Amino acid sequence: MEKTYFTTDENFEKIIKEALPGKRVLNITSISTGWTNIVFEAQTNEGNYFFRFPRNDFWIKTIVKDAKFSQYIYQKTTFNTVKLELLYDQGRPFSMHKKIEGVSLAEKMDTLSPEEIKSVADEISDFMYQLHQLEFNENEEWTKLSDFLDELVTTFLAEKDKNFWKYYDFMDNKQTCLVHGDLNSSNILIDENNHISAIIDFGFAGLGDKYSDIARIIGRCPETYKNEIVNHYEELSNNTLDKVTLNSKIDTWRNIDNGYINYMTSTKQI
Repeated sequence: MEKTYFTTDENFEKIIKEALPGKRVLNITSISTGWTNIVFEAQTNEGNYFFRFPRNDFWIKTIVKDAKFSQYIYQKTTFNTVKLELLYDQGRPFSMHKKIEGVSLAEKMDTLSPEEIKSVADEISDFMYQLHQLEFNENEEWTKLSDFLDELVTTFLAEKDKNFWKYYDFMDNKQTCLVHGDLNSSNILIDENNHISAIIDFGFAGLGDKYSDIARIIGRCPETYKNEIVNHYEELSNNTLDKVTLNSKIDTWRNIDNGYINYMTSTKQI
């Protein structure tokens, strides 16, 4: 039976080299990321590139969604966002992008000074506000976030795998703007001067609820970031956020994260 996704026994070196014509590949390193994609970093004479190869049919859809959304918002905000290239091997899509220098906010957020925290928090709010203001066409397939998440939970996960999502009603979101969908501290890259160098990973982006976006990043940062993010978002939007709704969404995302960590630990996947 013909494969529709990628498995670990593929000849990835051949696939990667064919995706980089004219470049000399010096080294290929496997990056451990869990159950969604098989990931490699390729070092070349013209810089490094990341490759993601989906592990099943659902993550195939995610790669395509990530690429299309990334291409749509590229240069539509004042922030650097990866413009993914969508490539194919025997009809199976995979993604490639050039490496952006920086480390994840998750690695630095506990060591920043109060001034640096305010600066980063303001930049996070600024990116979200700009994203939430972008025009969109509801007929584009990459806007279908709630349908996408519902399919993830109801169709592609076994009952035992659904535990970490049990607190979340995906159809409860008010679909009013474009959202990142997974704006956590690992998807924000920080440069050597402690400013945002890029926002990455739009596989869960689409048409959704601004409160979920704001709550997602707050729930994954120390408490010191919360007021700065909220205050600056309110300044930019010239509107007061509904704190009851926001705090409810923060609790929801924290429950999801804790459930996911417990699930991955119990199944010895992390």
